[in-house]
Amino acid sequence: MKTQMNNKSGFTLIEIIVVLIIVGILAAIALPNLFSNVTKSRAAEGLSLLATLKTQMEACQQGRNTTCNADCGAFGAAGGIADPSSANFTIKIGLKPTNNAAQNVQTFSVWAQSTFDGGLDVITMYRQSSGSIGCTGGGANFVGVC
Repeated sequence: MKTQMNNKSGFTLIEIIVVLIIVGILAAIALPNLFSNVTKSRAAEGLSLLATLKTQMEACQQGRNTTCNADCGAFGAAGGIADPSSANFTIKIGLKPTNNAAQNVQTFSVWAQSTFDGGLDVITMYRQSSGSIGCTGGGANFVGVC
């Protein structure tokens, strides 16, 4: 007499559920860290773009022996400043007069406006009255990036 053995292979429902629970727990831990790192890397990109622009504007000002003028505050051939905008950021320049109107001194303010979240996150770099460079971050993701 021959005895037949049933060799069934596979996973039981309980084993599959346990694996899914473990994967879910790992995802719950890993995803917030991933999103945080993506935000930090985007903020670093924005700061890097602004630093590049600041360097170009400073070179323009030194080459013209002036503090800041309209040519050094605009993209294009006049000031020799290239637009460093990227897929994630639109870079903008603004010039504003300081309190010293007698010297007609202008200072710059540049900002990187995010394109990946509808423009809500902005990093602004500006020259302070002391001559040093200041920076602020705004929006839901870039507060405290500077």
